[in-house]
Amino acid sequence: NKNKIIFKLLPVSLHKYIILLRLDRPIGFMLLFYPLAFSMAYSTTFNLFFLYYIFIFFIGSVTMRSAGCVINDLIDRKIDIKVSRTKDRPIASGSIKLKESFIILFLLLLLGLLILFSLNKNSIILGFIIFPLVILYPLAKKYFFMPQLILGLIYNWGVFIGWSTMGLKIEFNEVVILYFSCVSWTLIYDTVYATQDIEDDKYLDLNSSAILFGSYKKPILAFLIFIQFFLLNLLGSYLNLGVYYSLLISIVGIIIVLDLLFMWDFSKTKSLDFFKRNNLYGLIILIIILISKNFLHV
Repeated sequence: NKNKIIFKLLPVSLHKYIILLRLDRPIGFMLLFYPLAFSMAYSTTFNLFFLYYIFIFFIGSVTMRSAGCVINDLIDRKIDIKVSRTKDRPIASGSIKLKESFIILFLLLLLGLLILFSLNKNSIILGFIIFPLVILYPLAKKYFFMPQLILGLIYNWGVFIGWSTMGLKIEFNEVVILYFSCVSWTLIYDTVYATQDIEDDKYLDLNSSAILFGSYKKPILAFLIFIQFFLLNLLGSYLNLGVYYSLLISIVGIIIVLDLLFMWDFSKTKSLDFFKRNNLYGLIILIIILISKNFLHV
């Protein structure tokens, strides 16, 4: 959508790079950022240390999400040209050449590496552990029955990096609870998102949870929402965040279930709308964690 403000602010010659890096679609890097932010918010109080690393991880999320998009578009360029939603992507369409794409990827990974090396030793190790899976993820749609699960395992790895950066201040079992809550969240929003591509994916013999779940998408996703918010409530109980936290988190879960069941009708437009609303849901959850940890600890 060339009406977005970023296209109006920057010259036309840069538009193809904005599209390549998905800078016109901030929800992608926000959904990568939120698990990191959740982990940090559960681990520490609101202070300058927290704010500094929130900023660092926000820049890191934008950088690595952009790098992931370039990797994905390089690997999928022959598939993207055959899919209506992706055929105009710069690498698939040829508006950005392969050599140029690799240079951009190198620069993004270099920036990501600089950010990673600004963290502590444990966080650096965690960053290197997940990187090979980031490279391999684009192959999941071809070779794994539920690529959204792989995406969830990769996309939410920041939970552990945020936890490590904050000094391991909550127990390992508690951060694992948060991790699997976030994995459930990714399965929910990315299954809805993948509904847009069902016909193309079937034609190209690609896998997705949207295809796998078939006509049971709504009940399965509603159950996953229950799992997501049950785990968030369980974590709140372990951390003694109090009744207000449980009440507010549960209300958000109920709203998302109602959104899924009554607003989403499987159409491409409604699928994209639901996906985009997860940016707001993530922000609300983060605010609830921060308020409960710092002000409503009752």
